[in-house]
Amino acid sequence: MYIGRVTGQKVLQTRFRAEFDEKVQVGEMLVVEDSTGDGMYLIRVSDVEHGAEMDGEEWIISTAGSALRFDQEGSGFEPSRHRQRMYSMVSCVPLGHIHDGGFHKTKTIPAHFSMVRRATSEDYQFLEGYMGDLEVGRLRSGDDVLDMAVSISGISIPHHMGIFATTGMGKSNLMKTIALSCMKRRRYGFLVLDPHGEYYDGGEAGKKGLRDARIEGGLEVFSSRRLSGPHNTLRVSANEIEVADLESLYEFSGAQLECLQAAQWRYGNSWLGELHRKEVGTISSELGERFHEGSINVIKRRLENVFRFDLVTTDPKLSVTGTIIDALHSGKVVLVDTSNMFEAEELLVSTVLSRAIFEHHKSMYSDVKAFDSVPPVLIALEEAQRVLSEPKGSIFAQIAREGRKFRVGLCAVSQQPKLIDNEVISQFNTLFILGLSDKNDRDILRNSAKQDIAQLDNEIQMLMPGEALVASPFTPFAIPLRVHLYEDYVLSVEEGRSTQARRDTDFF
Repeated sequence: MYIGRVTGQKVLQTRFRAEFDEKVQVGEMLVVEDSTGDGMYLIRVSDVEHGAEMDGEEWIISTAGSALRFDQEGSGFEPSRHRQRMYSMVSCVPLGHIHDGGFHKTKTIPAHFSMVRRATSEDYQFLEGYMGDLEVGRLRSGDDVLDMAVSISGISIPHHMGIFATTGMGKSNLMKTIALSCMKRRRYGFLVLDPHGEYYDGGEAGKKGLRDARIEGGLEVFSSRRLSGPHNTLRVSANEIEVADLESLYEFSGAQLECLQAAQWRYGNSWLGELHRKEVGTISSELGERFHEGSINVIKRRLENVFRFDLVTTDPKLSVTGTIIDALHSGKVVLVDTSNMFEAEELLVSTVLSRAIFEHHKSMYSDVKAFDSVPPVLIALEEAQRVLSEPKGSIFAQIAREGRKFRVGLCAVSQQPKLIDNEVISQFNTLFILGLSDKNDRDILRNSAKQDIAQLDNEIQMLMPGEALVASPFTPFAIPLRVHLYEDYVLSVEEGRSTQARRDTDFF
Protein backbone atom coordinates (compact mmCIF):
# COMPACT_ATOMS: atom_id res chain seq x y z
CA MET A 1 0.00 0.00 0.00
CA TYR A 2 1.37 3.39 -0.93
CA ILE A 3 1.95 6.16 1.63
CA GLY A 4 2.28 9.26 -0.52
CA ARG A 5 2.57 10.95 -3.90
CA VAL A 6 5.62 12.64 -5.40
CA THR A 7 5.41 16.41 -5.62
CA GLY A 8 8.73 16.67 -7.40
CA GLN A 9 11.72 18.85 -6.70
CA LYS A 10 15.00 17.89 -8.42
CA VAL A 11 17.35 15.04 -9.30
CA LEU A 12 19.25 15.25 -5.99
CA GLN A 13 16.12 15.56 -3.85
CA THR A 14 12.75 13.85 -4.01
CA ARG A 15 9.79 15.27 -2.08
CA PHE A 16 6.41 13.69 -1.56
CA ARG A 17 3.20 14.45 0.29
CA ALA A 18 1.86 12.01 2.85
CA GLU A 19 -1.25 11.99 5.01
CA PHE A 20 -0.86 13.95 8.23
CA ASP A 21 -1.10 10.80 10.37
CA GLU A 22 1.31 8.71 8.25
CA LYS A 23 4.40 8.08 10.35
CA VAL A 24 7.54 8.41 8.23
CA GLN A 25 11.00 8.21 9.83
CA VAL A 26 14.30 9.80 8.95
CA GLY A 27 16.49 7.06 7.48
CA GLU A 28 13.57 5.03 6.18
CA MET A 29 14.14 3.34 2.81
CA LEU A 30 11.23 3.89 0.43
CA VAL A 31 10.32 3.08 -3.17
CA VAL A 32 8.79 5.36 -5.81
CA GLU A 33 6.78 3.46 -8.42
CA ASP A 34 7.13 5.62 -11.52
CA SER A 35 3.68 6.33 -12.92
CA THR A 36 4.95 6.07 -16.51
CA GLY A 37 6.18 2.53 -15.91
CA ASP A 38 9.85 3.57 -15.99
CA GLY A 39 10.94 1.26 -13.17
CA MET A 40 11.41 2.14 -9.51
CA TYR A 41 13.26 4.93 -7.75
CA LEU A 42 14.90 4.08 -4.43
CA ILE A 43 14.87 6.92 -1.91
CA ARG A 44 15.87 7.48 1.73
CA VAL A 45 14.07 9.90 4.04
CA SER A 46 16.24 12.83 5.17
CA ASP A 47 13.63 15.13 6.75
CA VAL A 48 9.91 15.38 7.58
CA GLU A 49 7.87 18.52 8.18
CA HIS A 50 4.25 19.56 8.72
CA GLY A 51 2.28 21.12 5.92
CA ALA A 52 -1.18 22.59 5.50
CA GLU A 53 -3.29 23.85 2.64
CA MET A 54 -4.69 27.35 2.43
CA ASP A 55 -2.65 29.58 4.74
CA GLY A 56 0.06 27.02 5.46
CA GLU A 57 2.18 27.73 8.54
CA GLU A 58 0.03 30.66 9.67
CA TRP A 59 -3.06 28.43 9.71
CA ILE A 60 -1.17 25.73 11.67
CA ILE A 61 -0.05 28.26 14.28
CA SER A 62 -3.52 29.74 14.55
CA THR A 63 -5.17 26.33 14.85
CA ALA A 64 -2.67 25.28 17.51
CA GLY A 65 -3.74 28.37 19.47
CA SER A 66 -7.38 27.34 19.11
CA ALA A 67 -6.51 23.87 20.35
CA LEU A 68 -4.84 25.33 23.44
CA ARG A 69 -7.96 27.34 24.21
CA PHE A 70 -10.18 24.27 23.77
CA ASP A 71 -7.87 22.40 26.18
CA GLN A 72 -8.19 25.17 28.78
CA GLU A 73 -11.96 25.14 28.43
CA GLY A 74 -12.02 21.38 28.78
CA SER A 75 -13.84 20.89 25.49
CA GLY A 76 -10.98 18.99 23.83
CA PHE A 77 -9.56 19.17 20.32
CA GLU A 78 -9.67 16.51 17.60
CA PRO A 79 -6.93 16.95 14.93
CA SER A 80 -8.61 14.49 12.55
CA ARG A 81 -11.35 17.06 11.93
CA HIS A 82 -8.79 18.97 9.87
CA ARG A 83 -7.24 16.01 8.09
CA GLN A 84 -8.25 17.32 4.67
CA ARG A 85 -6.10 20.41 5.20
CA MET A 86 -3.11 18.85 6.96
CA TYR A 87 -0.34 16.70 5.55
CA SER A 88 3.34 15.84 5.94
CA MET A 89 6.02 16.86 3.47
CA VAL A 90 8.83 14.36 3.25
CA SER A 91 12.27 15.17 1.81
CA CYS A 92 14.32 12.24 0.51
CA VAL A 93 17.75 11.49 -0.87
CA PRO A 94 17.64 9.54 -4.16
CA LEU A 95 19.63 6.30 -3.91
CA GLY A 96 19.20 4.88 -7.38
CA HIS A 97 16.92 3.89 -10.24
CA ILE A 98 15.93 0.30 -10.99
CA HIS A 99 15.09 -0.13 -14.66
CA ASP A 100 16.04 -2.30 -17.65
CA GLY A 101 16.77 -5.11 -15.22
CA GLY A 102 19.49 -3.37 -13.24
CA PHE A 103 20.51 -0.69 -10.75
CA HIS A 104 21.60 2.72 -12.02
CA LYS A 105 22.53 6.01 -10.44
CA THR A 106 19.61 8.44 -10.46
CA LYS A 107 19.92 10.82 -13.42
CA THR A 108 16.32 11.91 -13.78
CA ILE A 109 13.23 12.40 -11.64
CA PRO A 110 10.06 10.31 -11.14
CA ALA A 111 6.94 11.40 -13.00
CA HIS A 112 4.53 13.78 -11.31
CA PHE A 113 2.40 12.25 -8.56
CA SER A 114 4.13 8.85 -8.72
CA MET A 115 3.21 6.64 -5.78
CA VAL A 116 5.57 6.17 -2.84
CA ARG A 117 5.52 2.99 -0.77
CA ARG A 118 7.59 1.37 1.93
CA ALA A 119 10.43 -0.91 0.89
CA THR A 120 10.67 -4.66 1.31
CA SER A 121 13.79 -6.79 1.33
CA GLU A 122 12.93 -7.88 -2.24
CA ASP A 123 13.25 -4.28 -3.46
CA TYR A 124 16.86 -4.21 -2.27
CA GLN A 125 17.72 -7.75 -3.34
CA PHE A 126 20.16 -6.34 -5.89
CA LEU A 127 22.43 -5.30 -2.99
CA GLU A 128 23.36 -8.94 -2.45
CA GLY A 129 25.65 -8.60 -5.45
CA TYR A 130 27.59 -5.91 -3.57
CA MET A 131 27.80 -7.76 -0.28
CA GLY A 132 30.97 -9.53 0.81
CA ASP A 133 31.72 -12.51 3.02
CA LEU A 134 32.07 -10.86 6.45
CA GLU A 135 28.59 -10.47 7.88
CA VAL A 136 28.05 -7.57 10.29
CA GLY A 137 24.29 -7.04 10.55
CA ARG A 138 20.95 -6.67 8.76
CA LEU A 139 19.68 -4.04 6.37
CA ARG A 140 17.80 -1.31 8.23
CA SER A 141 15.01 1.02 7.14
CA GLY A 142 14.39 3.59 9.87
CA ASP A 143 13.72 1.52 12.97
CA ASP A 144 12.72 -1.55 10.96
CA VAL A 145 15.16 -4.33 10.17
CA LEU A 146 14.74 -6.02 6.79
CA ASP A 147 15.44 -9.66 6.08
CA MET A 148 18.77 -9.11 4.34
CA ALA A 149 22.29 -9.64 5.66
CA VAL A 150 24.76 -6.77 5.34
CA SER A 151 28.31 -7.97 4.81
CA ILE A 152 31.60 -6.34 3.92
CA SER A 153 34.10 -7.82 1.52
CA GLY A 154 37.50 -9.10 2.57
CA ILE A 155 38.75 -7.29 -0.52
CA SER A 156 38.18 -4.04 1.38
CA ILE A 157 40.59 -4.99 4.22
CA PRO A 158 43.79 -3.59 2.66
CA HIS A 159 41.87 -0.45 1.70
CA HIS A 160 41.52 0.42 5.40
CA MET A 161 38.46 0.75 7.58
CA GLY A 162 37.20 3.23 10.16
CA ILE A 163 34.74 2.68 13.02
CA PHE A 164 33.57 5.97 14.48
CA ALA A 165 31.04 6.58 17.26
CA THR A 166 30.37 8.34 20.52
CA THR A 167 30.77 6.24 23.68
CA GLY A 168 27.97 3.72 24.14
CA MET A 169 26.88 3.58 20.50
CA GLY A 170 28.26 0.10 19.79
CA LYS A 171 31.88 0.31 18.58
CA SER A 172 33.05 -2.65 20.68
CA ASN A 173 30.04 -4.73 19.71
CA LEU A 174 30.77 -4.07 16.02
CA MET A 175 34.44 -4.94 16.46
CA LYS A 176 33.60 -8.29 18.08
CA THR A 177 31.09 -9.02 15.33
CA ILE A 178 33.68 -8.38 12.60
CA ALA A 179 36.18 -10.56 14.48
CA LEU A 180 33.68 -13.41 14.74
CA SER A 181 32.93 -13.21 11.01
CA CYS A 182 36.68 -13.39 10.34
CA MET A 183 36.90 -16.48 12.56
CA LYS A 184 34.08 -18.09 10.60
CA ARG A 185 35.76 -17.50 7.24
CA ARG A 186 39.43 -18.10 8.12
CA ARG A 187 40.42 -16.19 4.97
CA TYR A 188 41.84 -13.06 6.58
CA GLY A 189 44.15 -12.21 9.45
CA PHE A 190 42.72 -9.81 12.02
CA LEU A 191 44.96 -8.35 14.73
CA VAL A 192 42.93 -6.80 17.55
CA LEU A 193 44.98 -4.61 19.91
CA ASP A 194 42.92 -4.22 23.08
CA PRO A 195 44.06 -1.58 25.60
CA HIS A 196 40.82 -1.79 27.61
CA GLY A 197 40.52 -5.54 28.24
CA GLU A 198 36.99 -5.75 26.86
CA TYR A 199 37.33 -8.11 23.92
CA TYR A 200 38.53 -11.29 25.60
CA ASP A 201 35.68 -11.89 28.07
CA GLY A 202 33.28 -9.07 27.23
CA GLY A 203 34.61 -6.73 29.90
CA GLU A 204 31.46 -6.68 32.05
CA ALA A 205 28.70 -8.89 33.41
CA GLY A 206 26.27 -10.13 30.81
CA LYS A 207 28.61 -9.48 27.89
CA LYS A 208 30.37 -12.16 25.88
CA GLY A 209 33.88 -11.89 24.49
CA LEU A 210 35.89 -13.49 21.73
CA ARG A 211 36.72 -16.42 24.01
CA ASP A 212 33.02 -17.38 23.84
CA ALA A 213 33.18 -17.92 20.08
CA ARG A 214 33.52 -21.67 19.89
CA ILE A 215 35.29 -21.84 16.55
CA GLU A 216 38.17 -24.24 16.86
CA GLY A 217 41.50 -22.74 15.90
CA GLY A 218 40.01 -19.36 14.98
CA LEU A 219 41.48 -17.32 17.83
CA GLU A 220 44.92 -16.81 19.34
CA VAL A 221 45.28 -14.73 22.50
CA PHE A 222 48.41 -12.95 23.77
CA SER A 223 48.44 -11.05 27.03
CA SER A 224 50.83 -9.62 29.62
CA ARG A 225 48.25 -10.24 32.36
CA ARG A 226 46.78 -13.48 33.62
CA LEU A 227 43.54 -14.38 31.84
CA SER A 228 40.97 -16.99 32.77
CA GLY A 229 41.48 -19.09 29.66
CA PRO A 230 44.24 -20.27 27.32
CA HIS A 231 46.61 -17.53 26.22
CA ASN A 232 50.21 -16.85 25.34
CA THR A 233 52.57 -14.61 27.29
CA LEU A 234 53.07 -11.34 25.45
CA ARG A 235 56.69 -10.40 24.86
CA VAL A 236 58.53 -8.53 22.15
CA SER A 237 62.26 -8.42 21.51
CA ALA A 238 64.30 -5.30 22.21
CA ASN A 239 65.96 -6.03 18.85
CA GLU A 240 62.67 -5.23 17.12
CA ILE A 241 62.39 -1.71 18.52
CA GLU A 242 63.47 1.22 16.36
CA VAL A 243 64.42 4.75 17.38
CA ALA A 244 61.25 5.96 15.64
CA ASP A 245 59.20 3.73 17.95
CA LEU A 246 60.64 5.45 21.02
CA GLU A 247 60.00 8.85 19.42
CA SER A 248 56.29 8.04 19.31
CA LEU A 249 56.35 7.51 23.09
CA TYR A 250 58.64 10.23 24.40
CA GLU A 251 59.89 13.65 23.43
CA PHE A 252 63.65 13.65 22.88
CA SER A 253 65.93 16.64 22.37
CA GLY A 254 68.10 16.79 19.28
CA ALA A 255 71.13 15.63 21.28
CA GLN A 256 69.22 12.70 22.79
CA LEU A 257 68.02 11.57 19.37
CA GLU A 258 71.56 11.71 18.03
CA CYS A 259 72.67 9.63 21.00
CA LEU A 260 70.01 6.97 20.29
CA GLN A 261 70.98 6.82 16.63
CA ALA A 262 74.68 6.61 17.47
CA ALA A 263 73.96 3.76 19.91
CA GLN A 264 72.00 1.86 17.27
CA TRP A 265 74.91 2.23 14.86
CA ARG A 266 77.48 1.25 17.53
CA TYR A 267 75.71 -1.74 19.08
CA GLY A 268 73.70 -3.04 16.11
CA ASN A 269 70.48 -5.00 16.67
CA SER A 270 71.11 -5.27 20.42
CA TRP A 271 71.41 -1.48 20.85
CA LEU A 272 68.40 -1.08 23.14
CA GLY A 273 69.45 -3.85 25.50
CA GLU A 274 72.98 -2.49 25.63
CA LEU A 275 71.77 1.00 26.52
CA HIS A 276 69.60 -0.43 29.26
CA ARG A 277 72.28 -2.77 30.67
CA LYS A 278 75.43 -0.66 30.57
CA GLU A 279 76.46 2.13 32.91
CA VAL A 280 76.27 5.76 31.82
CA GLY A 281 80.04 6.18 31.86
CA THR A 282 80.60 3.07 29.77
CA ILE A 283 78.06 4.19 27.17
CA SER A 284 79.59 7.65 27.01
CA SER A 285 83.04 6.18 26.48
CA GLU A 286 81.93 3.66 23.84
CA LEU A 287 80.11 6.40 21.92
CA GLY A 288 83.27 8.46 21.81
CA GLU A 289 82.30 10.80 24.65
CA ARG A 290 80.30 12.85 22.16
CA PHE A 291 77.18 13.01 24.36
CA HIS A 292 76.60 14.60 27.73
CA GLU A 293 76.03 12.11 30.52
CA GLY A 294 72.83 13.98 31.41
CA SER A 295 71.36 13.09 28.01
CA ILE A 296 72.31 9.44 28.46
CA ASN A 297 70.76 9.46 31.94
CA VAL A 298 67.43 10.73 30.54
CA ILE A 299 67.45 7.97 27.92
CA LYS A 300 68.20 5.27 30.51
CA ARG A 301 65.38 6.47 32.80
CA ARG A 302 62.93 6.20 29.93
CA LEU A 303 64.20 2.76 29.01
CA GLU A 304 63.49 1.64 32.58
CA ASN A 305 59.81 2.22 31.78
CA VAL A 306 60.14 0.21 28.57
CA PHE A 307 61.60 -2.79 30.41
CA ARG A 308 59.37 -2.38 33.49
CA PHE A 309 56.88 -5.20 32.96
CA ASP A 310 59.24 -7.78 31.56
CA LEU A 311 57.32 -7.16 28.34
CA VAL A 312 60.45 -6.31 26.36
CA THR A 313 62.96 -9.14 26.36
CA THR A 314 66.60 -9.10 25.35
CA ASP A 315 66.27 -12.71 24.17
CA PRO A 316 64.96 -12.63 20.57
CA LYS A 317 63.78 -16.24 20.90
CA LEU A 318 61.13 -15.19 23.42
CA SER A 319 59.50 -12.66 21.08
CA VAL A 320 55.99 -13.53 19.94
CA THR A 321 55.96 -11.42 16.76
CA GLY A 322 56.82 -14.37 14.52
CA THR A 323 54.12 -16.50 16.15
CA ILE A 324 51.57 -13.72 15.70
CA ILE A 325 52.43 -13.27 12.02
CA ASP A 326 52.11 -17.03 11.44
CA ALA A 327 48.69 -17.03 13.14
CA LEU A 328 47.50 -14.12 11.01
CA HIS A 329 48.68 -15.84 7.86
CA SER A 330 46.64 -18.88 8.95
CA GLY A 331 43.53 -16.72 8.80
CA LYS A 332 43.15 -16.38 12.54
CA VAL A 333 41.97 -13.55 14.75
CA VAL A 334 44.83 -12.56 17.06
CA LEU A 335 43.82 -10.75 20.23
CA VAL A 336 46.60 -8.84 21.98
CA ASP A 337 45.44 -7.75 25.44
CA THR A 338 47.51 -4.82 26.75
CA SER A 339 45.02 -3.65 29.36
CA ASN A 340 47.41 -3.78 32.35
CA MET A 341 50.02 -1.58 30.70
CA PHE A 342 50.61 2.13 30.86
CA GLU A 343 49.84 3.95 27.63
CA ALA A 344 53.50 4.20 26.58
CA GLU A 345 54.07 0.44 26.87
CA GLU A 346 50.81 -0.35 25.13
CA LEU A 347 51.65 1.95 22.22
CA LEU A 348 55.12 0.44 22.00
CA VAL A 349 53.71 -3.08 21.63
CA SER A 350 51.21 -1.89 19.02
CA THR A 351 53.97 -0.15 17.08
CA VAL A 352 56.40 -3.09 17.16
CA LEU A 353 53.78 -5.65 16.08
CA SER A 354 52.37 -3.43 13.32
CA ARG A 355 55.86 -2.68 12.00
CA ALA A 356 56.77 -6.38 12.01
CA ILE A 357 53.64 -7.33 10.04
CA PHE A 358 54.06 -4.53 7.51
CA GLU A 359 57.76 -5.15 6.91
CA HIS A 360 57.19 -8.91 6.64
CA HIS A 361 54.59 -8.38 3.92
CA LYS A 362 56.82 -5.84 2.24
CA SER A 363 59.75 -8.28 2.21
CA MET A 364 57.55 -10.94 0.57
CA TYR A 365 56.26 -8.62 -2.13
CA SER A 366 59.09 -9.34 -4.58
CA ASP A 367 58.32 -13.08 -4.46
CA VAL A 368 55.10 -13.19 -6.46
CA LYS A 369 54.26 -16.81 -5.66
CA ALA A 370 54.84 -16.43 -1.92
CA PHE A 371 53.04 -13.11 -1.77
CA ASP A 372 49.98 -14.50 -3.57
CA SER A 373 49.53 -16.99 -0.74
CA VAL A 374 49.48 -14.29 1.95
CA PRO A 375 45.96 -13.37 3.15
CA PRO A 376 45.04 -9.73 3.73
CA VAL A 377 45.72 -8.65 7.32
CA LEU A 378 43.73 -6.04 9.21
CA ILE A 379 45.23 -4.26 12.25
CA ALA A 380 42.64 -2.73 14.59
CA LEU A 381 43.66 0.32 16.62
CA GLU A 382 41.53 1.43 19.56
CA GLU A 383 41.69 5.16 20.33
CA ALA A 384 43.25 5.55 16.90
CA GLN A 385 43.49 9.34 17.16
CA ARG A 386 46.47 8.88 19.52
CA VAL A 387 48.71 7.56 16.76
CA LEU A 388 47.05 8.95 13.61
CA SER A 389 47.07 12.63 14.49
CA GLU A 390 50.31 13.26 12.58
CA PRO A 391 50.62 12.65 8.81
CA LYS A 392 54.19 11.44 9.00
CA GLY A 393 56.53 9.56 11.27
CA SER A 394 54.59 6.64 12.73
CA ILE A 395 54.35 3.17 11.25
CA PHE A 396 50.56 3.52 11.35
CA ALA A 397 50.58 6.54 9.05
CA GLN A 398 52.93 4.62 6.75
CA ILE A 399 50.55 1.66 6.65
CA ALA A 400 47.66 4.03 5.91
CA ARG A 401 49.55 5.35 2.88
CA GLU A 402 51.24 2.17 1.61
CA GLY A 403 49.50 -0.80 3.22
CA ARG A 404 47.09 -1.44 0.35
CA LYS A 405 49.93 -2.48 -1.93
CA PHE A 406 51.22 -5.00 0.62
CA ARG A 407 47.83 -6.36 1.79
CA VAL A 408 47.96 -4.72 5.20
CA GLY A 409 44.99 -2.64 6.31
CA LEU A 410 44.25 -0.48 9.34
CA CYS A 411 40.98 -0.48 11.23
CA ALA A 412 40.83 2.82 13.11
CA VAL A 413 38.41 2.84 16.05
CA SER A 414 37.79 6.29 17.47
CA GLN A 415 35.30 8.60 19.18
CA GLN A 416 36.99 11.66 17.67
CA PRO A 417 37.71 11.38 13.95
CA LYS A 418 38.36 15.13 13.90
CA LEU A 419 41.66 14.48 15.70
CA ILE A 420 42.91 12.14 12.96
CA ASP A 421 45.05 13.79 10.32
CA ASN A 422 43.06 14.64 7.19
CA GLU A 423 45.57 13.02 4.86
CA VAL A 424 45.47 9.80 6.86
CA ILE A 425 41.68 9.59 7.27
CA SER A 426 41.27 10.14 3.53
CA GLN A 427 42.96 6.76 3.03
CA PHE A 428 40.14 4.92 4.83
CA ASN A 429 37.83 3.58 2.14
CA THR A 430 35.22 1.84 4.32
CA LEU A 431 33.65 3.87 7.11
CA PHE A 432 31.32 2.48 9.75
CA ILE A 433 29.51 5.52 11.11
CA LEU A 434 27.54 4.97 14.29
CA GLY A 435 25.99 7.72 16.40
CA LEU A 436 28.16 10.87 16.45
CA SER A 437 26.99 13.92 18.37
CA ASP A 438 29.84 16.28 17.46
CA LYS A 439 29.24 18.23 14.25
CA ASN A 440 32.98 18.61 13.60
CA ASP A 441 33.35 14.82 13.69
CA ARG A 442 30.48 14.39 11.24
CA ASP A 443 31.95 17.04 8.93
CA ILE A 444 35.29 15.22 8.83
CA LEU A 445 33.63 11.95 7.86
CA ARG A 446 31.38 13.65 5.31
CA ASN A 447 34.44 15.10 3.57
CA SER A 448 36.44 11.86 3.62
CA ALA A 449 33.72 9.28 2.87
CA LYS A 450 33.88 7.56 -0.51
CA GLN A 451 30.09 7.82 -0.77
CA ASP A 452 28.16 11.08 -0.69
CA ILE A 453 26.75 11.30 2.84
CA ALA A 454 26.32 15.08 2.90
CA GLN A 455 22.52 14.80 3.08
CA LEU A 456 22.54 12.12 5.79
CA ASP A 457 23.54 14.37 8.68
CA ASN A 458 20.08 14.19 10.28
CA GLU A 459 20.12 10.41 10.12
CA ILE A 460 23.60 10.16 11.67
CA GLN A 461 22.54 12.38 14.56
CA MET A 462 19.51 10.17 15.20
CA LEU A 463 21.27 6.80 15.10
CA MET A 464 20.55 4.66 18.14
CA PRO A 465 23.06 2.25 19.73
CA GLY A 466 23.78 -0.58 17.33
CA GLU A 467 22.57 1.32 14.27
CA ALA A 468 25.13 2.33 11.67
CA LEU A 469 25.82 3.49 8.15
CA VAL A 470 28.59 1.85 6.16
CA ALA A 471 30.00 4.04 3.41
CA SER A 472 32.31 2.25 0.99
CA PRO A 473 33.34 2.46 -2.66
CA PHE A 474 32.36 -1.21 -2.88
CA THR A 475 28.64 -0.41 -2.44
CA PRO A 476 26.37 1.81 -4.59
CA PHE A 477 25.39 4.04 -1.64
CA ALA A 478 25.86 4.28 2.11
CA ILE A 479 24.15 1.18 3.53
CA PRO A 480 22.04 1.54 6.70
CA LEU A 481 22.24 -1.45 9.01
CA ARG A 482 21.58 -2.71 12.46
CA VAL A 483 24.72 -4.43 13.69
CA HIS A 484 24.23 -7.91 15.11
CA LEU A 485 24.26 -7.96 18.87
CA TYR A 486 27.41 -10.01 19.48
CA GLU A 487 25.81 -12.17 22.18
CA ASP A 488 23.10 -13.23 19.69
CA TYR A 489 25.55 -13.60 16.83
CA VAL A 490 27.73 -16.00 18.82
CA LEU A 491 24.74 -18.25 19.43
CA SER A 492 23.59 -18.08 15.82
CA VAL A 493 27.05 -19.05 14.57
CA GLU A 494 27.09 -22.04 16.91
CA GLU A 495 23.65 -23.10 15.69
CA GLY A 496 24.50 -22.41 12.07
CA ARG A 497 21.64 -20.00 11.53
CA SER A 498 21.15 -16.35 10.71
CA THR A 499 20.34 -13.85 13.43
CA GLN A 500 18.23 -10.78 13.96
CA ALA A 501 19.75 -8.03 16.10
CA ARG A 502 17.99 -7.05 19.32
CA ARG A 503 16.59 -3.65 20.09
CA ASP A 504 18.83 -0.69 20.89
CA THR A 505 18.64 -1.01 24.67
CA ASP A 506 20.52 -4.32 24.54
CA PHE A 507 23.66 -2.58 23.31
CA PHE A 508 24.19 -0.76 26.60
